Amino acid sequence: MQSETSSQPAPETDVLVAPSRSRWGRLTKLLAFAVVAYALVCGALVLWETRLVFPGAYFDANPWMDQSRFNPDQPQFGEVVSFDYQSIDDQTLSGRFFEREDASRVILFLHGNGIRAVDMDGWARRLSDAFDANVLVAEYRGYQEPGFDPSEQSTFDDAIAAIDTLSAATNTPVENILVYGRSLGGGIAAGLVEALTDRGTPPKSLVLDRTFDSVADVGADMFWFLPVRFLIKNRFDSIQHLQSYRGNVVQIHGTPDRIVPMKNGRRLHDHLATPTKVWIEVSDMRHNDRISLKSLQQLNDELELLEANSHRES
Repeated sequence: MQSETSSQPAPETDVLVAPSRSRWGRLTKLLAFAVVAYALVCGALVLWETRLVFPGAYFDANPWMDQSRFNPDQPQFGEVVSFDYQSIDDQTLSGRFFEREDASRVILFLHGNGIRAVDMDGWARRLSDAFDANVLVAEYRGYQEPGFDPSEQSTFDDAIAAIDTLSAATNTPVENILVYGRSLGGGIAAGLVEALTDRGTPPKSLVLDRTFDSVADVGADMFWFLPVRFLIKNRFDSIQHLQSYRGNVVQIHGTPDRIVPMKNGRRLHDHLATPTKVWIEVSDMRHNDRISLKSLQQLNDELELLEANSHRES
């Protein structure tokens, strides 16, 4: 008798399949590529920092900017002339100077990073008219002639040379010259004020126009995916530079400013130790917009009030 054998299926079992070597290899290569690419971007930031911080020294002015934003509000007599002074390495720098009859003050204006002094004759006239002032628009090495790479310290040194020469030319004590800085020029103004304070000749008054707490902080927000604070050399830390300043400060900023966000300007203002300071916020002024005549008049009015109160208290 032939026995019957049961043909039952074998029980199912879980099979663990290890990832293939090719899959891990692809992931490893992708990770390595990402690391190398990130390192290259960081290296490019380091190599291009000077051009990013000081674009006007290497490139023409932005053609999309409003070319009339510096035009005077009304016709004026007189001519904007070249004003020469020597840098610490004996280069001749040529600022732009506008002189008015019977001016009541002298202003040193420090421009931003994307323009040159020679392009700001109209602004010198506007500023002169608004503040009844003789105005020097200073220039920095690198912005005038090729072959020099500007730096934070070189702009500070050039601003010191400018204010000392302006003081001698106008027979005005350095302390009585109003320092006005816009954008990166505000960071340069902060470094200048610190240097003048250290030598015992701090200016009595300072105007800061659409400037920042530090370039490192602005850059870290703009390039949030990069370790900007670790990499950057030209820090322009205005909070640190102005920590000992006790003069009059009027600071103006536009609410919709995206190049130097208002929060960076406000943070600087909040950290100023001087008790005589005023914050002006303009609701419709972007970073490269023409500052209105109304805002200029408000700047001057607030400054005169601060100076008058400081004079009574002294």
